[in-house]
Amino acid sequence: MNQLQPPDEFPFPFSPYDIQKDFMRNLFLTLEKEQLGIFESPTGTGKSLSLICGALTWLRAHNEHHKAELMRKVQGNENVIDDDDGSDWFTAATKRREEQEQLRRYQQELQVLEKQEQRMQALKERQQVIKRSKVKKIDDEFEELFRDLQEVRENVRRELSSTGGGEMLSPDELMLLLDDYDSDEEEGSKYENEEEDDGCLKIYYCSRTHSQLSQFIREVQKTIFGDDVRVISLASRQNLCVNEVIKKLGNMTLINEKCLDLQRGKKSQATKCESNGTTSKKKCTSSGCPYFQQSAVKNLADQLLLEVQDMEQMVVLGSKIKSCPYYGARYAIKDAQLVVLPYNTLLHKGTREACGIKLKGNVVIVDEAHNLLETISNVHSVIVSHRQLCGAHAQLSQYSRRYETRLSPRNLLHIRQILFFINALIKLLSGGSKAANSLGSNAFSSPSTSSNASQSQIFTVSKFLCDTLTDNLNLFKLVQYIEKSKIAHKLHSFSQHFEGSVGIHHEQKPESSMKSSTSSFLAKMASQKPVQRKAKENVQPAVSEVKKIHEPEAEEEEILLGSPLMQITEFLRALLHCTEDGRVVVNVGSTHRKSSVKYLLLNPASHFHDVVSQCRSVIVAGGTMRPVSEFREQLFLSAGADPSRVHEFSCGHVVPGEQIMPIALTKGPTNVTLDFTYQHRGDPKMLDELGRVLVNTCTVVPGGVVCFLPSYDYEQRVYSHFTNSGVISRLSAKKRVFREPRKSNELDSVLSDYAKTIHLTASNATGITGSLLFSVVGGKMSEGINFSDNLGRCVVMVGLPFPNTHSPELKEKMEFLNKYLPRTDGKPAGSVFYENLCFKAVNQSIGRAIRHRNDYASILLLDHRYCRLSSIQALPEWISRHVHQCVKFGQAFGFLRKIKRP
Repeated sequence: MNQLQPPDEFPFPFSPYDIQKDFMRNLFLTLEKEQLGIFESPTGTGKSLSLICGALTWLRAHNEHHKAELMRKVQGNENVIDDDDGSDWFTAATKRREEQEQLRRYQQELQVLEKQEQRMQALKERQQVIKRSKVKKIDDEFEELFRDLQEVRENVRRELSSTGGGEMLSPDELMLLLDDYDSDEEEGSKYENEEEDDGCLKIYYCSRTHSQLSQFIREVQKTIFGDDVRVISLASRQNLCVNEVIKKLGNMTLINEKCLDLQRGKKSQATKCESNGTTSKKKCTSSGCPYFQQSAVKNLADQLLLEVQDMEQMVVLGSKIKSCPYYGARYAIKDAQLVVLPYNTLLHKGTREACGIKLKGNVVIVDEAHNLLETISNVHSVIVSHRQLCGAHAQLSQYSRRYETRLSPRNLLHIRQILFFINALIKLLSGGSKAANSLGSNAFSSPSTSSNASQSQIFTVSKFLCDTLTDNLNLFKLVQYIEKSKIAHKLHSFSQHFEGSVGIHHEQKPESSMKSSTSSFLAKMASQKPVQRKAKENVQPAVSEVKKIHEPEAEEEEILLGSPLMQITEFLRALLHCTEDGRVVVNVGSTHRKSSVKYLLLNPASHFHDVVSQCRSVIVAGGTMRPVSEFREQLFLSAGADPSRVHEFSCGHVVPGEQIMPIALTKGPTNVTLDFTYQHRGDPKMLDELGRVLVNTCTVVPGGVVCFLPSYDYEQRVYSHFTNSGVISRLSAKKRVFREPRKSNELDSVLSDYAKTIHLTASNATGITGSLLFSVVGGKMSEGINFSDNLGRCVVMVGLPFPNTHSPELKEKMEFLNKYLPRTDGKPAGSVFYENLCFKAVNQSIGRAIRHRNDYASILLLDHRYCRLSSIQALPEWISRHVHQCVKFGQAFGFLRKIKRP
């Protein structure tokens, strides 16, 4: 097939900048050549629109060209088959058969394309009819669903009442029993309604957050592609669920569990939220989710394909036609051309396969990819707390005792193996195993000298299994059993059914905790009746007291409302990975509550291999992709890619250089060298000099000033010193001072007040010229928050935010890289990685300002180390070429006053 060339003009909503044209041309050619692209385009240069127009222009041209080529080959092969070239009969017959087979493949592929086009055309025609008709039929089916399911329920009850012998279980409790499990043979994965046809060529677009995905969809709607490209958005149940009963649960884990329970036809109990944040159950309703009907879901999928819709619009449409947007979007994937989804859905193999995402021959675009390696590591790293282990052990023990006589021997065997594994981890964290005994001599200790300091030790997977005496278990079959039997879901339903019996809020030793909860459970079972919600008076006060005493851990408490066995299953699955790709980190805290065991992924490329090897092309894009070598070496090449496949592209900023004023400052106003290394940054003289720099900066810079500090603890130390020394009072004479909150729910309020102050002081005569915001590198405001225009006229970076060198996980990662990756410019790979972590954080922070062509800002880099050539080169190219190295503060102060305003 002849290679396509990019068009002279791309369909852009407005006249594109030259750098946007270059971006789209390079993207077009990278996709056409089936390459792996690393694209860097600074924030504010229209990267999203360039990705949309470049990629979809290629997709449309490729589809048209591919169909034309198929038609030409079909016609050509038909003519060739009729020709006689005079060869002997055997050669001619063999050749004719090969040509016929080739013709058949071409015809089959062409028929698939034509059928798909016909189906889409039929859907469009049908949509016009639907718009003119009523949806009364759907409403009738919706109401009828409850009556049908109630009849089924009554039939089950009659059948149960007619059978004799043995203890009578309610229909709800019968659904808690495991099916007979008689085979450990591996079966192929099943996906509902899956067909051999993989559908059309797709582009999978991934980004970090749901809000970024919604913004991307709105950008698509602005282009001409919004009318003729089939676009589908995938999101979590929490974002797309339209069942009000389930949505009120709030917690993602609980929403997922309840949704799956309803799909299995479980009895649903309507849930209401109490004023204290707890949930209570109302009277029983019929089983099943009324929004999950095959015909309605397929109808919704068809409508989603005909019109580009973001998540909010999908929810509105799903509510209107009484159908589930979550499953409607999954049904529509096969016929979609552009699938928009979060990172985790694509990067996690199990989630990817469950959603029916096929990588082979398709295109993947990962936007905001600057932290992609860390994201892959986090997605596949699993942490299990001591409380989760005790909770899972208690629940599973009680389940086994309750139904011991009704479970098959194979089920009981696997349950006991799971209990053995969980108990081994509990002993490990409680100091009762061989591995725990070795913590005293080999553990990494916290730098703190307090008695509350925790101890950590890192094991290889094989040593971990050996020391915990679990190496004799077949983990593969154990994971397979948990997945096939769905025991984690059954266990969650079991704990909900007998609510209040399964205690996981105990701070006793695990053995006594389990005995206590089990004894309570067996005592309640004596009545042979499920525990009803009226027992709440005896249970709820204890839970409330725990939440009141341990308020910071309220979020963890909420997570434990789900099935703790699911988290343990993920840990088991992680242990099946290649032993060299990960480590097990055992953290023994001062209390059981602070103890945990974690699987740490060291080689993210091992989980990106399928994406690289199966996809036609992979594009990673971001505003700051420096250092590019990290993506090339640790992501693509380590995943098995050929170096010739990797293509790099970087463009400058649309903002003129004179509107950017980056300054690397060595000394402060009183000639004190700015040294914010860990050893010197707490020196009162250094803090005083920092205060002088900020006071002078706030005097000449209008609008908003954002000051980034290395950590929350250091921010607290700086602010306390400034308060005691009077610096805050001097700063407040020019700027209203704000601080980044530690709690996420306070972030919007701080940002709103920060912006409001800037707008209100822009034209007053009070002497206050804006706001000063103390933020933290790697915190809530260093990524995803835009300080454009007056919100960010100056960004101040205090020191270089190198990570903690005492971290055992960081040390293990650096040793891994030193072992498996080559040196860079004579430096070990681990040292390069350590430096990169610092400057990636710096680049993300300073990228919060200068968001569009008419914007301008100063960037003040406070530390003598910023004047090193290596430090300047680590900055984005559009910043590094304009850096002013100032030895004295007077020079920097002059530059701050000279910045050009458009």
